[in-house]
Amino acid sequence: MKAVQQLVQDVFDDVWSDYKKETLNKYHTKDFIILEHGEVWTNDTIADWCVRAAKRDQGVERINSFDFFKTEKTADRIWMAYHNYATFKGSQGESKMQWLESVIAIKTDSGWKLQMMHSTRLPRKN
Repeated sequence: MKAVQQLVQDVFDDVWSDYKKETLNKYHTKDFIILEHGEVWTNDTIADWCVRAAKRDQGVERINSFDFFKTEKTADRIWMAYHNYATFKGSQGESKMQWLESVIAIKTDSGWKLQMMHSTRLPRKN
C-alpha cells in the first residue's frame, strides 16, 4: 500500500507539477481515465494539458502532499481515498488548493499503475 501512496506522490510531482508527459506510461495504464471536476480526461488529455501548462509556466513551484485516509486491497487491485494538498509558491506569493480524490491502482508486470482517478476540487484557500 505504501507503493501506491508513493505512486500517487510521484505522478503528482512528475506530471502535475513538472509537466512531464513522457512519464504518463510509467504511472498510468493505457486505458487510464480521470474524472476531473466533471470532465473525463485520458492520457492524451493529460499530455495535451502538460504541453499547455509548460508553455504558460511562470516559475511557480507546486508542492504536493497527501492525507491517505481509506485503502482497500483485493488481489492485484488497490482502491485508495485521500486529500490532495498543493501549495503554489511564486513571485506573486503563495496560494493553496485542495482536492478530495480516489484512485484505483492495479499490479502490472512493471509494478503498480493507476487505472482510474476521481478528483473533486475543493474551495481555494489563500
